[in-house]
Amino acid sequence: MPKHKYTKQVFPNGLTLLTVPIENSPSVTMSVFFKVGSRYESKKINGISHFLEHLHFKGSKNYPSAKKLSEAVDSIGGEFNANTGKEHTQYYIRAASNHLPLVFNVLTDMMQNPLFNELEIEREKGVIIEEINMYKDTPQIHVESLFEQKLWPNTSLGRDIAGTAEVIRTITRKDIINYKKNFYQPANTIIAVGGKFNQAELLSLLKKFWLNLPKKSFGSFEPVKVLQTAPRLSIENRKTEQAHMIVGFPGFSIKDKQNPILKVLSVILGGGMSSRLFLRIRERNGLAYYIHTSVSQYLDTGVFAIQTGLKIDSAPKALEMILEELEKIKKLGVTKQELNKAKEYIKGKTALSMEDSHEQLDWHLGQEAFLPKIKSVEQFNKEIDLVTLEQVQRVAKKIIQKNRLNVALIGPFQNKEIFEKLLF
Repeated sequence: MPKHKYTKQVFPNGLTLLTVPIENSPSVTMSVFFKVGSRYESKKINGISHFLEHLHFKGSKNYPSAKKLSEAVDSIGGEFNANTGKEHTQYYIRAASNHLPLVFNVLTDMMQNPLFNELEIEREKGVIIEEINMYKDTPQIHVESLFEQKLWPNTSLGRDIAGTAEVIRTITRKDIINYKKNFYQPANTIIAVGGKFNQAELLSLLKKFWLNLPKKSFGSFEPVKVLQTAPRLSIENRKTEQAHMIVGFPGFSIKDKQNPILKVLSVILGGGMSSRLFLRIRERNGLAYYIHTSVSQYLDTGVFAIQTGLKIDSAPKALEMILEELEKIKKLGVTKQELNKAKEYIKGKTALSMEDSHEQLDWHLGQEAFLPKIKSVEQFNKEIDLVTLEQVQRVAKKIIQKNRLNVALIGPFQNKEIFEKLLF
């Protein structure tokens, strides 16, 4: 796998520039990344990070409407989008490599000179409320919200990224301007550019538009404390054609050295169609349409979760089998063959993702934002290769603890007792 070179500069006003040049790439991607997301919000303005993301696409000084902005990007056949997480908000444009000046100008104007038109703000509230309704109407997505509320109750981390309709209706233009002023500061910003581009041209544009901004402080978030001492169950009784369930535990924070081990454990249990859970729950017993594991990390905590879509009457049996498999891996560990297969699976998936210049940029960007230093794919692979059988069993015992178990379930279940018997 070719080594990807990158450069990083931090300027006097705190702004970070990250570049990942890929000489043979036909495209360039520019991303403006702010280290702020929904967990930085108070309950009173929950959803404002995501709302702000939407509003930046509604017009700026030089592109005074959503139509003008999209026409500018469409005129070069580019694509632009954004995403909001619990700890970040990211805006990007991807285009043919000769269009960096236009890409830079559009993104810069969107970020620095948004209009935040009062009429557009009110209109966009309706759009966001419909987006919230769509998530609620999609059990496969909504079950994640139930699970997070159960895992981190009464915290900003446990609340929905999109917020609630009630809160969105009350957010004002002043709230939006204050929030942007508080968090969208150069010292909290990474500008990342990947693909084929002229470094001198990029630095010239940066100097003109970003380096004269003042250095200012920015807000922070309230860390979560995991105080769980007994299993937690959340069931939403709803008429659905399929039951959706998440079974999970608190995991490790993003800087924890045990993350490669947990990644391997996760793949053995539920990564791919030959994993333990897929073979038992879907292939041998036909209880589920999908089942997979995932590992997520945040600055102060993490999650290890199993998510599945099930036949409604199979849900109790599936939960019982999942809990059995978790106990089994704790007590008996894994085989050498499983360990090697999981390692190759992780390295193979990583290699495939690196074929895309946008993914390469995100690989570097995600680490630059939240880790002390950026690891190459080769260093990441080496960490995976060093994972041992003993480490996998040790981490399984550490993570899979009944008193830290959380289960969220959506389906036509009026009787909770059948599930409670399995947990308590």
